[in-house]
Amino acid sequence: MPDITLSWRKVDSFPGNFSSPTTIQERPCPICGSIRYRTFLRFDQFQFYSDSAGLPKRVDVRHVQCLECFTLYQNPSYSVYGFRTLFAEAGRSYGAAPSRVAEQVAWLSDKGLLERGISCLDAGCYEGTLLAAMPANVHRVGVDIDQPAIERGQRSHGHHGIQFICGNFESFHCNHRLDTITMFHVLEHLPRPVEVLQNLRTMSHADTRLVVEVPLVENAVTNDLNGFFCSYHMTHFSRTSLESCLAWAGWKMCDSYQLGYNGFRVIALPAERGSKPQCDLKSRGVLADYFAHWFSSVKNVEARLSILDDAKRCFIWGGGAHTEFLYHLTSFFHAFPDREYIIVDSDPMKQGTTWRGLCIDAPTVLSNHRWSDERVLVSSYGGQFGILQAAVDLGVPKEMMVSLYDSVQAY
Repeated sequence: MPDITLSWRKVDSFPGNFSSPTTIQERPCPICGSIRYRTFLRFDQFQFYSDSAGLPKRVDVRHVQCLECFTLYQNPSYSVYGFRTLFAEAGRSYGAAPSRVAEQVAWLSDKGLLERGISCLDAGCYEGTLLAAMPANVHRVGVDIDQPAIERGQRSHGHHGIQFICGNFESFHCNHRLDTITMFHVLEHLPRPVEVLQNLRTMSHADTRLVVEVPLVENAVTNDLNGFFCSYHMTHFSRTSLESCLAWAGWKMCDSYQLGYNGFRVIALPAERGSKPQCDLKSRGVLADYFAHWFSSVKNVEARLSILDDAKRCFIWGGGAHTEFLYHLTSFFHAFPDREYIIVDSDPMKQGTTWRGLCIDAPTVLSNHRWSDERVLVSSYGGQFGILQAAVDLGVPKEMMVSLYDSVQAY
């Protein structure tokens, strides 16, 4: 028999979640400034992390295409209040893996961007993991809008000589000129990328090197249920729109590198502000190809989920965005309204909370469970193989685990 101390619940058993217009705001195209657009994808009442009867945690997410330059972006975007409220529990959803940080530092060093005595700013530093991995003889500065993350970074790395700034990317100021500026997978999360790049331009000199890395829609094909147009990206860059964004802000792309995952990395130099952004004609047709593949991926996930049709109770390992996408894109939660669930997640920020009424516990609750017909659904893409191994280490029988992907193509 299952462990009777566990709190099994039905989905949507928490009635207090709500939305508020204060979390979002309309905006023009982030590249050319046009107010003309068409909607191509929408998620109604998308919930961000845990339940709350006091804070608005749900938003109607709308992805649009500019009808002037064809840039793809989210509109409305999140307000300052929305960012602070919706993303407060992101926890381990942000921050690069150690292997990614090591690759970034090695690459920057190879390009001569971390030489002794230079001044380096990491924009969107989170807790400062990348800065802490850089050579100590580099003057290191990090800026982020996430105050709790900055405070954690100061406690962990401040004594190593790293300077942390908590501030808005569009208006913060560093007291000295910068030699290297890095933005690894940050620009796509910002509602006004041109203004951010313009602000960084004011702190540069003629030889400053700006390193920007974003995912590109040209390389969006993946088997991930979340897809490319996730609810956390404000601008969905193509190569053309990225180049236009940089030029419009006073930067010139001088080198570019397509990485093995969907990371497009560029080095840019200060330049005169460019002319009106280019029209990204190529992006007009890329959506049809993308959606054809994405719908096929959703179909494959549905087929995997059918394995659980007979399960009356199910553990879900993963309390993040992937589970919310399962809710919106598949029949998993809706076809069996009497099924009961428990979510487990390794992020302590999520443990002890609920999501759509389902309790979120630490994965250790699985170690003492007396298994009968319960199953464990792995609700993650990039982390699924690590979760499967962690479940085995906790004593979960392999035959009780269900994963949704045979391989991880990009993340």
